[in-house]
Amino acid sequence: MARISGVDLPRTKRIEIGLTYIFG
Repeated sequence: MARISGVDLPRTKRIEIGLTYIFG
């Protein structure tokens, strides 16, 4: 994710937040 962090930052950030929210 760190690789595409600069390209798809919003998407990656959203996925991270989603996973964190789901898995707590």
